[in-house]
Amino acid sequence: MYAIRVHLAARSGRPLRALVEPAVRAGLERGLRGPARLSHARIRQTADSLDAVVFVDAGSLLEAEDRLRDACGELVAEEGELSGWELRFCEADPWIALGLHALPSHP
Repeated sequence: MYAIRVHLAARSGRPLRALVEPAVRAGLERGLRGPARLSHARIRQTADSLDAVVFVDAGSLLEAEDRLRDACGELVAEEGELSGWELRFCEADPWIALGLHALPSHP
């Protein structure tokens, strides 16, 4: 499983007015081509941006990135859930991939 960070942004004049997280999650699941599949996604949105960490089960890191980039491309396509938006970032998160992320301390 690979952690991929995604950043999508609204082009001018196309802000969101409603929560789209369920539609984005469904679009990513639909857009990932087998054998890659979505394991988990943490999605946060504002009116004009969407950030996510998407955990993709795939044969390799490159496959996970490529498949997720394709799925995001379908989201922002003319007939996609986020038509009028653009993909600005879709790459593996090196901190998570290398296990270097800070874990919360427990008393």
